[in-house]
Amino acid sequence: MATKTQSKYITDLAVLKTKEFKEVKELLLANGIISENAETIKKAQSIAEINNSLTDLQASRFIDILINTKAPARDRTYSKKRVDRTISALDDIKNTIAGWKF
Repeated sequence: MATKTQSKYITDLAVLKTKEFKEVKELLLANGIISENAETIKKAQSIAEINNSLTDLQASRFIDILINTKAPARDRTYSKKRVDRTISALDDIKNTIAGWKF
């Protein structure tokens, strides 16, 4: 079983280096860390379940793979509607604070 430190590191790297949970499973399989018969990993619903299924050596190899994996491009664009809602909420907060008497 992966150590607590390995599990935390895998969790952090998986969030940083993948967009979807299924990519984690695909990386494990594609890099030969697990066999195609690894039902525990295939049925896993969380990173914690995957971490609990990995040996120390598998976890170490997976960490190396994640480190060398390029982080995906994250979409940073926001719709005008979302920006307007955020500005409106900020204006409401400013108005509330302006009305405070100290």
